[in-house]
Amino acid sequence: MIKLYEVKGKTIAQIENGAYYRCFGNVALAQMLSRVQSLIIKNGFELEKMITDLASDRHIADLDEFLSRQIMPTGTMLATKRAIKKCDLIRGRGIEPDFMVFQHIGSSQMCYVVELKDGHEFDTKSSAKEHANLHQFISLNADPLRYFKVYTKIVGFNAQNQDEIRIGFKNKIDLDQAMTGKEFCDLLGVDYDAILDTRARDREANFKELAQELAKIPELLEALGGEPRM
Repeated sequence: MIKLYEVKGKTIAQIENGAYYRCFGNVALAQMLSRVQSLIIKNGFELEKMITDLASDRHIADLDEFLSRQIMPTGTMLATKRAIKKCDLIRGRGIEPDFMVFQHIGSSQMCYVVELKDGHEFDTKSSAKEHANLHQFISLNADPLRYFKVYTKIVGFNAQNQDEIRIGFKNKIDLDQAMTGKEFCDLLGVDYDAILDTRARDREANFKELAQELAKIPELLEALGGEPRM
């Protein structure tokens, strides 16, 4: 997980013209809230990187060459968004998924077109767009994926079950399109609990740093009846 100390946030000039300053009228507090917002956004990308790194032994180096075969090796292989964007056979039009997971078990070859979400609560418009993008991507790439049975999956990494994800997406996706983080990690052979443990340690460090930084704001401490800690 990204650490708070790694996130610089916006400049003072940007802060003074921003929403946080308009709401609270304090530059230091507004800057800290801006850093927290950046931290939350960056953590979504960091989760994708963590999974990518942990599944490095399953990466498809050349997706064009891989898709040119009729039969893939037995097992599970992973195409990252970077590999997908570089692939000439795949048409994305800016709606490339986060991952494509290819699996060969017995006589069956499957392709999971995956959108990874750190959270799983979205408004109706965003939920409908995510659903439409996945299906449009599959439609655009029916030919290069013709040797696979293709499934769309939206992974709610922290959700406990599929129904929780479906409800979070305002019922715009079917239950079988939802996949928990545990299910996704199991598909890739990645240790889900290890990711949670790492993020829990980082979360504790971020909490302590946030508390320490807030304690340096004189106006905030005065409002709470305390003294700033420099």
